[in-house]
Amino acid sequence: MHSLPDSFAHFTACPDCDLLLQKAEAPTGYSVVCPRCGKTLSRSSAASISKVLALSIAGLLLYLPAMLLPLMTFKSFGFSGSANILESILNFYRNDYYFVALMVLLSAVVFPLILLTTIFYITYKLQRKRYPSVLRALFRLHLHLEEWAMIEVYLLGILITIIKMSGTSSIAYHSGILCFSCLVLITLAISTIVDRDLFWQIIEDEGGEGKVEVLPGQHDQEAPQTAAEKGLILCHTCHKLSSVSLAGSGCPRCRAILQQRKPHSVARTWALVITSTIFLAPANLLPIMEVDFLGIPDRSTIVDGIIHFLQDGSYFIGLIILTASILIPVFKIVGLLILLRATRPGHDHFLVQKARLYRFIAFVGRWSMLDIFVIALLSVLVNYGFFTSIHTAPAATYFAFVVAATMFAAMTFDPRIIWDSHAVKENSQHHEQPATLLGKTP
Repeated sequence: MHSLPDSFAHFTACPDCDLLLQKAEAPTGYSVVCPRCGKTLSRSSAASISKVLALSIAGLLLYLPAMLLPLMTFKSFGFSGSANILESILNFYRNDYYFVALMVLLSAVVFPLILLTTIFYITYKLQRKRYPSVLRALFRLHLHLEEWAMIEVYLLGILITIIKMSGTSSIAYHSGILCFSCLVLITLAISTIVDRDLFWQIIEDEGGEGKVEVLPGQHDQEAPQTAAEKGLILCHTCHKLSSVSLAGSGCPRCRAILQQRKPHSVARTWALVITSTIFLAPANLLPIMEVDFLGIPDRSTIVDGIIHFLQDGSYFIGLIILTASILIPVFKIVGLLILLRATRPGHDHFLVQKARLYRFIAFVGRWSMLDIFVIALLSVLVNYGFFTSIHTAPAATYFAFVVAATMFAAMTFDPRIIWDSHAVKENSQHHEQPATLLGKTP
């Protein structure tokens, strides 16, 4: 009753601009991109299932050592301190920074484990040609959590901590840092190799070949401009086209709730942007870290830490912290304001650039957690009692709120809205050709 019309069975739609496109099967190592907004629609990887299965097994074997083994030990003036990932989180909890502890726990411990576990189970079942119904929910969960797992940001925090303390402490490295580094590389490899379209097609077909069916060249059906204009709706999770009559119900493939546009997208994004702006001031003006030396406290803000690195000659590290902790949050807020303004009628200029701006905002948001991870490590590694110790200060909570709010703002914003009022005047050849193939993927 609600199946996709035969004339559109060979089409897909861009999730960022809703342009209706012919399905295209990318050769191995290539990406398929939208010819209008430049969104990467899919990318192909050879032997994706078996590679991801092997990597997920390796990641699960490394997970506990990476989380529980000591990363390193700092020694200074006869004092020493060592820490693992979990101890750095417990320190936030003991000092009553509950929201910060929760953010670090989820992003550095819980979500990475869920990602490894779900992708292992999915690829194991696909490799054995077993297709339980739970695969749909697990793969949907896996895709939603990818943005929130930040162990690569934590690894950068470890490197900055080492550089920051190398001048005042001797550092002994332990096996935990090697396990954690390998875990980061494995998770990055998995995210690169997973062929999402292939996985969804096999799960949906329950053992079908999982190949994208390319529209034959002699097909003379004129494709419409957008999915919405022809009564079609794109699932934002698995990118399956369905009839608009299914709006509000579950996607036939992944069971996600289908919406023509994200509900109340503009209002929710405005609320989150305003929240981010309110928290941004105390996050930067209040002290984020306190150093006690011989009982005398010395509190420093994010800017103080950046100035310290620059005065110490560590320009590269100072620039990284400046970018991640100050420029990125401000850039995200300003960028989202530009996108919100673009949803109004008459602001349909530079749409391609605005689409790129949206994708960049969605990508960089997680890197703002860098300062939090550095403080998490320092507060455990530098704890020499009365002689000297490092503690978390109030700005950490506000900063964590800024990171969470800006990430949610990027997720709630629907980039298709900025294209809806735009009168597209493209000739029919855009609709008679498959989506564009773009270069080799790494």
